[in-house]
Amino acid sequence: MKIVLDSNCFIDDLNQESRAYMPLQEIFKASNRGKIALFVSLHSLHELERKPDEAFALAKSLPLLLHYPIGSWEEQVGAWSQLAGTWEDAKRNKEIQQGLKNLAKSGADLRDLGAYIDALYARADVFVTSDKDLVGKGPSNRIAEKYKLRIVTPEKLAAQLFSNIF
Repeated sequence: MKIVLDSNCFIDDLNQESRAYMPLQEIFKASNRGKIALFVSLHSLHELERKPDEAFALAKSLPLLLHYPIGSWEEQVGAWSQLAGTWEDAKRNKEIQQGLKNLAKSGADLRDLGAYIDALYARADVFVTSDKDLVGKGPSNRIAEKYKLRIVTPEKLAAQLFSNIF
């Protein structure tokens, strides 16, 4: 199973006070045992590199998804050599970005939308985040229905992994 973690998952995995701490501990254990494959987007790495700490180091330890551009030229992360796709993909990304903005809550961040788009192109099975603008029941259901890539919380993923209903 191919799972893409959003930036908040790396922060929560190191914060024992976080509600997602124990579920993320179990998710990383499942990955270490080869039960699941975890990935990170360049968008998430860019968000974490603002404060290069243990969360950033943990994110850098995971395989990196191909990076697809989203947003304006000024909002791009990474170098030209890191970009994947064609000009047609870039046009489609803009349409997907707008669709995600319409389906998510208004506070959805460009980096989160970019990470979701990278996960979508990578044909991930699930995108994991604690971001309420994406993972709230309404937004996550609408987004999954349109794009066929589910968004779940770490708690929900851990529960599904360990009840074998995923």
